[in-house]
Amino acid sequence: MQELQNQEWNVVHSWPDRALRVHLTSFVNLSARQQHHDHPMTTVLRRYREVTALLSDPLQVRTGSDFETRSFACVEQLRPLIGDLAERDATEVTFEQQEDARQPLLWILPMTILGEASPGWPFHLLCWNEANSLAEGFQTPYRAARHIAAEAFHEPADPFDLIASMTTLTERYEDDPASREETAAKVRSALSEFLIRAPWPIIDD
Repeated sequence: MQELQNQEWNVVHSWPDRALRVHLTSFVNLSARQQHHDHPMTTVLRRYREVTALLSDPLQVRTGSDFETRSFACVEQLRPLIGDLAERDATEVTFEQQEDARQPLLWILPMTILGEASPGWPFHLLCWNEANSLAEGFQTPYRAARHIAAEAFHEPADPFDLIASMTTLTERYEDDPASREETAAKVRSALSEFLIRAPWPIIDD
């Protein structure tokens, strides 16, 4: 499946005017996974740097959605905390500095994007990020489904049964190339329904 994964990666990175949001999707995804230390913090810092480098590019597509606004707010809130560190070469960032940089990710992103940081927030944030990014045109159905399905490893609470459905659709997309268009449509439908049913963002009165 590596060839398919490479093809899908190439798709999202073939959209030069959507690069900002593509990198932002990846940054939020990687940040959500920091609760489990699934990726090196240096990777997260590199993605943050890629996002900030494109913020002033007037050619980048922006939707102005609530989700996008909240995601960009995270980038700005994190700037004084990890901005300087993100500019450094990975070899210059010590383990202690990486651990210090990880901590603000674990409360700024869930509180700003979801409006809460209750138990299980990393999975909820990842799903919310993938579903919104897909709906707004910055992710492919296969990548969104695969990223959600991969979280089965951590056995998170899954109140919307997304792991089972996304696993089935991911496997169908991989195993049946002839029906990929139909499978992609089912991923879109399922995640659109999730966006309607899910309670986020939670807004205090």
